[in-house]
Parts: sequence; structure tokens; C-alpha cells
Amino acid sequence: MKTIVVTGCTGSVGSAAVKMLREKGYNVIGTTRREPREGERTLNLGSLQSIVQFVENLKADGIKVDGLLNNAGTMEKTFGMNDNGFERVIGTNYIGTYLLSRLMIQAMGKDLRVANTVSLTCYIAKFDKNFFNVTEQNYSQLGTYGNSKYAVMLFSQELARRTGNQVNMTDPGVVNSRMLHMDRWFDPLADAIFRPFCKSAEGGATPAINAVTTDCTMQLFRGNKHKNIPHKWQNHELAEWLWNETENQLKIKGIIL
Repeated sequence: MKTIVVTGCTGSVGSAAVKMLREKGYNVIGTTRREPREGERTLNLGSLQSIVQFVENLKADGIKVDGLLNNAGTMEKTFGMNDNGFERVIGTNYIGTYLLSRLMIQAMGKDLRVANTVSLTCYIAKFDKNFFNVTEQNYSQLGTYGNSKYAVMLFSQELARRTGNQVNMTDPGVVNSRMLHMDRWFDPLADAIFRPFCKSAEGGATPAINAVTTDCTMQLFRGNKHKNIPHKWQNHELAEWLWNETENQLKIKGIIL
């Protein structure tokens, strides 16, 4: 029985993905920042120390993981820094995904399949070399979130190119979940107008499951379909810079990859 790690297993898409994967016969290890239940392990994707410890624990327990579904993410109303000194959204959605993927591949080898979650907000991202320099003055709830997912898009391609591992991306679309709340005055109005047209948790989890269990690589999964990564996101001039700069940022924090 193959084993798949699903991060953020207590969220709507994550919990649906865990349930659907188990129904397909996979052994699933869900990760949560809360008190773990049976079949779950503790992991805070916004903490470098937690990520390192999570991978070390898997190795120490002799667990062979076949697939990694990077589902966990956050969207924050206001600017804030995590304990490692990174802005919270960038630190969780991108840096956490980067570090966990790199460490898991080092631990599990080239057979590990990786599926990373991107977003429609990639279309509004304004990605440049100021990516890591998020301040209270330039923070934007949707903009910073979009930039974090754009970085995941670029990183995923570099990860596949540099390691030879099978890497895909999943876009859940607009899902009827807590993530949809922006903690703004217009949330009740948006709920009444838009939520009836949003995808179910199962609908959002479907492309994620397909992305982590497929035999193809470097595909973008949406709904029940997949396609090549749009040309405008391929061979980005800053993809190599992003990889190297992320390594440098982690090295400053004492993590050598």
C-alpha cells in the first residue's frame, strides 16, 4: 500500500483529500497544527523547525512516503511575521512548501511524487526580486497570497528540473471553505452571492488527488483535467534566482540543503 502525506488535513480540501485517497486504498498521513488524531502527525508549515522535525521523525520511524500533497496554506487579513522572521503568508505558502518538498525528496528519493497547490490568484501576482521584502506598508491580502502561489508555480518547475522527481501542480479553484472569508465587512454579502456557485470540498480535492497519483509530470490539474503549464509561466527569468535566494534565506536561518 502506497503512503501519501497530505498537509493541512483538517481544512475542507485537505480533509476531503484524505478521505478520498483512503477510499482509493492509499495509506494517508495527514498533518495538522492541532493536536493530531489517529493517522495524523504534527506539522506547522510556518515553522522551519517543525518541518525539519517532521521529516526527521518520518525517517526515524522508517516510513517510506510515495507521495507528498502540499495542500496547507494561509491567507492573512493583516501583515505579520512568523517566528523565523518571514512574513506569514510567504513563510507558510511558499517557504514551507519549498523546505518540506526539498527535505522529503532528500529523505525519500526520486520515487517521491510531489503535488503543489497553486491558485487562480497567480493571474494577479506581481512577482519580482522584492518578493521576500514584504512590509506592513506594501502588504496586500490578495496580492501577497497571489505572489506566494506564483512562487510555488516557479519553484515546482525548478524542483522537477533539478531533481528529476515527478512534480505536478493542483489548482482547486474557488472552494466553499473558510479560506474564502477575507474577514471584511462584505463577507456576508459575498457569501450570499458567490458561495452557492463555489466548488465543494470534494471538487477542490479532486485535482489534488489526480496530481499526486498520476504518472505524468509538470502538469497543471484543474477539475478532472490537466494541461501543460501555461507558456507565460514557463522558463521564467526569475525561477533560478528564486531557488537560489530561498536557499540563501534558509542558510541564514541555519538550514543547509
